[in-house]
Amino acid sequence: MTTPHAKAAVVGVDGTPDGARAVDYALALAVRDELDVRLVHVSHDYVRYGALAPYLPPGTAREDGESVLRDAAKQADEAGIPSDRVTAVLAQGPRTAALLEHAADAECIVLGTRNFAVRHLLTGATSLSVTAHSTVPVCCVPPSWSGSQPRSGRVVVGVDGSNADSVVLEAAFTEADVSGADLEIVHAWPAVRPYDAAVTGRVLDEDWERTAGEPLTSSIGPIAATHPAVRWELHLDYQRVTVALHAAATHADLLVLGRHGHNGPFGLLVGSNTRTLLHAAPCPTEVVPVPV
Repeated sequence: MTTPHAKAAVVGVDGTPDGARAVDYALALAVRDELDVRLVHVSHDYVRYGALAPYLPPGTAREDGESVLRDAAKQADEAGIPSDRVTAVLAQGPRTAALLEHAADAECIVLGTRNFAVRHLLTGATSLSVTAHSTVPVCCVPPSWSGSQPRSGRVVVGVDGSNADSVVLEAAFTEADVSGADLEIVHAWPAVRPYDAAVTGRVLDEDWERTAGEPLTSSIGPIAATHPAVRWELHLDYQRVTVALHAAATHADLLVLGRHGHNGPFGLLVGSNTRTLLHAAPCPTEVVPVPV
């Protein structure tokens, strides 16, 4: 049973190394931020077993799910999280709906993700769908992350000059403040056509930096003032957004992005750049929902 005073990190666990990695990441957040931990395993016979489901003995999926949750709870115990701050939930139904049902009051949702590979499709669909519909930040932890690796002391955030920037920047500054990290703010913009960059070169680059730099710096200033301990810099990159952010996030502790994609079903609620980076980023990625 979770304590009434603390918010929780909700973790999707599935018995795979990806789920175990998500638990490790959530436990580190719980220790740092004094969060409770809510372990959620979604048991859905057909999703897990497909056409074999009708031939499985009754209770197989439940026993499997309880075993997964026991292993995750053991991780929490070994990390020193008191048992009264850990809740294990065996949920039923579609993964996204079940996870979101138990995360309405959460501080964040943590999921383990795979990079683009043969087996990424199901996990990719789950993490994308949860990110698209969650009202709280979603942290996606890639295979490249390990709790034993030293921290770099860098947080990277992507901004696009829209009204969403203030929400995303506040989340990034807060994370940098709490973790004692420096903050790199990245704004990228590619040439409209490759021919433009080839002909105009540095002139176009300099014009864009002047046009974009001043308003961005002005919008960052008030938020930075509320986090005086955070050292930050604005990096303007005349490059494709995904390429620029991937490069900046190399060796970073966290990449922070906003979710304010197009209206529509499923993943269309997540912009194309965020969708790409959810599976390709070299560090954990936090996607912050931006109120419409």
